[in-house]
Amino acid sequence: MSDLPIRSARLVLDRLVAADAEDFRRIVTIPEVGRMLFIFPADYTTEAAAALIARDADPARRPLRLAIRRPGSDRLWGAIGLGAGDRPDIYYFLDPAAAGQGLMREAVALFLPFVRARFALPALGAKVFTDNPASVRVLEANGFQRVGHDEVQSAQRDELHPVWLYRAEYADPHAPLE
Repeated sequence: MSDLPIRSARLVLDRLVAADAEDFRRIVTIPEVGRMLFIFPADYTTEAAAALIARDADPARRPLRLAIRRPGSDRLWGAIGLGAGDRPDIYYFLDPAAAGQGLMREAVALFLPFVRARFALPALGAKVFTDNPASVRVLEANGFQRVGHDEVQSAQRDELHPVWLYRAEYADPHAPLE
């Protein structure tokens, strides 16, 4: 598709490919990452990652996941995605080796216009564990507002844990982001 990859000076968002499965598995099973995600157990396999990539790598449909890479590199540094439904959630993760540099804030800023243009969505949501202030900052910097709370199970947490619910509403789904 002509609108992929999406590039900035520091990032490239592009299709996930089968060769990303091992890095995908490695990152989501790092305890500090996995406990902030919802569906990836600590024993997540490369085969399971490959199946998820095969299912979610088509940028023409949802659910969708894109690779986060650095320019000039094929290495997978993280992923960003969008669920199904009328008001889908975005989700993302980043290798801790790349954390603290504003890369996820930038990745979300690149991703939002792409999915809004592609799918003409009136709203996007997100859930973030209340003990994940970095993700809260990413969402709020990208125009998401906290709209509630819930309790959610993570595949890498022993019990339900509180999450903040976030929403970004768009009066005109086709209007550019400000």
